[in-house]
Amino acid sequence: MRRLAAILLVIVALTPLLWVREDPLLPSGPMRIRFVPLSTKTVDARQLGPFRLEKAWAIDDLSHRYGSYSGLVALGKGRLFSVSDTGNSLEFSAPDAAERAPGIGGRVVYNQADKYHMDAEAATYDPATSQVWVAFEFSNIVTRFTLRDGKLVDNKPVHPPAMRDWGNNTGPESFARLSDGRFLAIREGFVSLLDRKRHSAVLFATDPARDPNTAKMFTFVGPSGFSPTDATQLPDGRVLVLMRRVVWPMPPRFGGAIVIGDPAAIREGREWPVRTLATWSGGLPVDNFEGLAIEPPSDPESEEPLTIWVISDDNRAALQRAVLWKLRLDPADLPPLKRNEGKQKGARDVRTPPVSDQPGKAGL
Repeated sequence: MRRLAAILLVIVALTPLLWVREDPLLPSGPMRIRFVPLSTKTVDARQLGPFRLEKAWAIDDLSHRYGSYSGLVALGKGRLFSVSDTGNSLEFSAPDAAERAPGIGGRVVYNQADKYHMDAEAATYDPATSQVWVAFEFSNIVTRFTLRDGKLVDNKPVHPPAMRDWGNNTGPESFARLSDGRFLAIREGFVSLLDRKRHSAVLFATDPARDPNTAKMFTFVGPSGFSPTDATQLPDGRVLVLMRRVVWPMPPRFGGAIVIGDPAAIREGREWPVRTLATWSGGLPVDNFEGLAIEPPSDPESEEPLTIWVISDDNRAALQRAVLWKLRLDPADLPPLKRNEGKQKGARDVRTPPVSDQPGKAGL
């Protein structure tokens, strides 16, 4: 016990070297973001399963105003939008986009600049309405915005009762709007102190900013030791969930995983069956990956390979960096879609008909 206590004291003493972050600054002036290509020569393709790492970059913020990228949305045509747990947002062109447009920065804070209101950890998007929903982990609040000229405006926050007990720093880290108008949220923290696989999750039947009381609770079960950090929906309806774990000893390193699950298999009060597609650690330009997005295909019915973006949260720490991955995924390499997968006797089906995403009067 004495030896264990000594080891823990050393870890606590050294951890600030990794996790300390600068005070967030309000974005101002022209964007000064630089993308530095990273070598992928040491990549072990076996770690990535059906995904192929096409390119990787480090994001160098020359103005020291951005970073800590926690949520990612692909707007289409090579344009990406990210939110940060420091309360900032950033719209930018992918480094290899055919047409590069200037970056646009803004603020996500919807009330006041404190941790409770600025810890934006996940974002999801409806291209038909230009609405963006942001999940705030520290407060367990979901806020609907409108994305206008690269900035988030017209905020409407709600505090869903089903997420109220998710903890101050273990709340909704994964959040995705599904094509039928439902919303999926997964808690970062485990269901208990000793659990290493299970996470509380909710499926909203409609826009939570319109009615936060439609949530059906279930349990997300991922690979042991990994926490979900983002989610996005594939064209075939299934959902990819990005996961992360910290690899000790000091200095901590990061492992990652991507799992796949079918929302049609979600049942209220039950465990959601998912399948691990990729698990990685060394041999890759890896960091604290927290954002996942799929480039919208020009033809939703096409079976052409998909472009998938992954971004990391550098925590504004000296020993971390912001990394952007460009992955390619051939849908033919995915496991077969089984619509009856996960069906359990006596389980209540939480599927609902498609609903409107238009703003309503319910909520806070």
